[in-house]
Amino acid sequence: MARARILKRGDNRYLELPEGLLSYDELELFELREGYYLLSVPLGVQKNPQKKGVKLDSDEAAVLQKLLRIRFEKRIPAYVNKALNEQELKVLLGLEKKGFVNVFRGRKYKDGVYSIRDDVYPLVNGRPAPQKQATAPKQTSPYGTLMEKGFLVLGNKNEAMEFSERTKMEMKKGTIKGVKGFDGKFYAVTSNYLAKASAIILKSLDKDMDLETIAKQTNLDREGCCAVLRLLSESGDVIEKKKGMFASV
Repeated sequence: MARARILKRGDNRYLELPEGLLSYDELELFELREGYYLLSVPLGVQKNPQKKGVKLDSDEAAVLQKLLRIRFEKRIPAYVNKALNEQELKVLLGLEKKGFVNVFRGRKYKDGVYSIRDDVYPLVNGRPAPQKQATAPKQTSPYGTLMEKGFLVLGNKNEAMEFSERTKMEMKKGTIKGVKGFDGKFYAVTSNYLAKASAIILKSLDKDMDLETIAKQTNLDREGCCAVLRLLSESGDVIEKKKGMFASV
């Protein structure tokens, strides 16, 4: 968990942000419950291109790889503190201060669960971070779409099978979550997108709502909202009372 100082300047108060959040021009603050807040990058907002790119040293990459080998559901501080040695925990603390790792807290994870920032995954796995193309856009692979948007919806059965095989290890680790809906489509989201979007949806879902209303009220992309709702239904946090009508459990 990263601590942030509150700086006093006259009658004003300023929050000192972790280094990893300094690359963004705006942030969102959500009250999860009394005394608990989620500070998040707005979904779909990209880093300021003039800021320095993400870099990991060998120790940081090794700790992140070890963290990824722990199933997302078990990636709570109590378990991680036992799984990592003293030196690795120091490296983890440094990653938190940089904003590469954060402890998400919510209704399901009251004690917190470690979440790794989406744009750090490619570096952990030894792949270069995705670069924006200055030329005309070209067709993106399903995996590329997922990494770019945080969510993916596939209606083609063969594409869904290929994608599932391609991301089998990441699914097992919990960095990507996927579920097949009753509509025959395959929905996938990154763990970070799921954590952020879930917090927004569950806070807003104070009565029965349809998908369109939830997406509009939470300002989420309709497909991304639908994907998260399918996964929340799968985990039992949300129930689909009738087709397209959802309620919090």
